[in-house]
Amino acid sequence: MLLKVAIIVLIIYIIVVTRSRIRLPNPALQATVDVLQAATLKDEHVMQMARKYIDYADAQNALLPIDDPYAERLDRLTSRYVAVNGVPLNFRVYKTAQINAFATADGSIRIFSGLMDLMNDDELMAIVGHEMGHIRNSDTLSAMRKAYLTSAARNALGATGGVIGSLSSSQWGSLAEKLAGSQFSQGQEYAADDFSFGFLQRNGYDPYAMASALEKIHRTSQRKDGQADAVLQLFSTHPDSFSRAARMRAKADAAKALPAA
Repeated sequence: MLLKVAIIVLIIYIIVVTRSRIRLPNPALQATVDVLQAATLKDEHVMQMARKYIDYADAQNALLPIDDPYAERLDRLTSRYVAVNGVPLNFRVYKTAQINAFATADGSIRIFSGLMDLMNDDELMAIVGHEMGHIRNSDTLSAMRKAYLTSAARNALGATGGVIGSLSSSQWGSLAEKLAGSQFSQGQEYAADDFSFGFLQRNGYDPYAMASALEKIHRTSQRKDGQADAVLQLFSTHPDSFSRAARMRAKADAAKALPAA
């Protein structure tokens, strides 16, 4: 037992100091090494992974061309927002009936056309502001690291010399599955909502837009027809959209009650 602990300590030292890639014949020990290497990934390496992941995600989904009406609408609304917290932003639309949006650590924000059909411009920008908040607060960085960590434990993914290695399509699929299944905490969602509220205020949008967007999502999720299935779990839990909407409406009410500066 002491020998095994000593070996693991030595491996940790080698990983941290040399950032080298280690391959071991023992599968259980190799899985431990993969997890340790994932946990010690630097932020820039996670960003590299995020860029490669979004390339994979764009290839797997119906990415609309920039001259599509959905893409043109999104560009009209977002073209002046070029970065958040120093991270360059890029916006694209996926053609799908699903009601969703997501962001990755490299500044990519993807909006689903089903969400755009449901929202007016101010509500859509409230969702965009929310996703920007996740980037600004490094939630997307943590989510990518966590997804990689769990994939490393299951599929022996790793890093080569501190640089993300070449992954197979199935391994990217595993990582995508982990990332899609991950959820932000209540605190992270509230913080992103708060960022969006400030974003709406600073840029002249309806301060109630985040509340009304979440209310629409909640109503859609409660319907008894197939449209409820289009609302992905991201919008219905941790915390639920109804509670978030009530919180944001109260925030807008409080701001409205303040005397004009």
